[in-house]
Amino acid sequence: MDTQTLQKELDRTKISVFLGKNSAFFGSLACSMEFSWDESIPTAQTNGKRILWNPQWFQTLTKDERIFVYLHELWHAARLHPLRLSSRNPELWNIACDYKINGDLVDMGYSFGSLTPYYEPSLAGLSEDEIYEKLASNDIPKPKDGWMGEGTGEGDLTALEDGEDHDLLSRVVQATQQAKASQEEAGLVTGGIEEYLDTFLTPIIPWQTLLHRFFTDLVDEDVSWSRPNRRYQDIYLPGKTKDESRLEHLCYYMDVSGSVSMEDIQRFNSEVKFIKDAYNPEKLTLVQFDTQITEETVIEEHEQFEKIRVVGRGGTWLEPVREHIEKHKPTAAIIFSDLHCLPMSKPSIDIPIIWVVVNNSEATVPFGQKVHINV
Repeated sequence: MDTQTLQKELDRTKISVFLGKNSAFFGSLACSMEFSWDESIPTAQTNGKRILWNPQWFQTLTKDERIFVYLHELWHAARLHPLRLSSRNPELWNIACDYKINGDLVDMGYSFGSLTPYYEPSLAGLSEDEIYEKLASNDIPKPKDGWMGEGTGEGDLTALEDGEDHDLLSRVVQATQQAKASQEEAGLVTGGIEEYLDTFLTPIIPWQTLLHRFFTDLVDEDVSWSRPNRRYQDIYLPGKTKDESRLEHLCYYMDVSGSVSMEDIQRFNSEVKFIKDAYNPEKLTLVQFDTQITEETVIEEHEQFEKIRVVGRGGTWLEPVREHIEKHKPTAAIIFSDLHCLPMSKPSIDIPIIWVVVNNSEATVPFGQKVHINV
């Protein structure tokens, strides 16, 4: 099969997926993922960002088998499997995820034909996490062969590269929004995906309490109480009367030094997104730093925030943060860091400062308020 014919057959597979169940979700996700033919792998694999497929093996598959394989790889991304690996054994996690995906696809009416995937009807209704625990405790035997054929010995789920975690999260969020907008059957979104999205996107810092204290410290203007955003009906935020309860200018400083993990940065994105959505400051400045200011992003009240691209990864020095505060004079500042560095001198201007200290409960701050979180 020549390259042109091969591509046409792949396009037919994609079209079948776009026209099938939950097409808005899978269509959005598929269009956001890269695809490559790769003869160095035995079958197919994904890391949640790209799908690789052996062209020779692809040609041996029937139409239904190609659709099954393509959907299988998309489901790895949809269920955030690369992000949810954590400290688990990668091989067992891959097998557990394969069991879950294949069982769900069969339940949805798809056929794996003559393929020999990891499939066990008795595991129906279990999550990947539960299946993994059964594999780890030998409650169910570990399969001997790869999921797409005897003797492959390889899993199809591979690791994301540094910086790709948030990209995957953002693409699944977008696909979920597309599914909701198209009013597709709710089962796809509510049947687990949003639960896992919430794990990564839900803030764990009580911002309504902390920002209340910000305004308590600001005594030069009257304060009123009102809801900051209709999406958060249960939150009342004290704010400056003339600004209708919104911060004029909030600076959020993010430590992007080498000691800060991608999980830390993921948490940073979640917390910033909540503040933007819930309180919508007139001006939100996101400042990345290591030994210097590496990136500065200004988000006005009418603009949206989805994620931040990391620029830096050197050592840590807090003095550029102090200098930035003194130069720009924000209404308030939040400094997100593991604080594995020398302390910062107190700024010459008096503003409320919150230190969000990540995975370092022993850290102390010479001024401001400290909040410790474990990621």
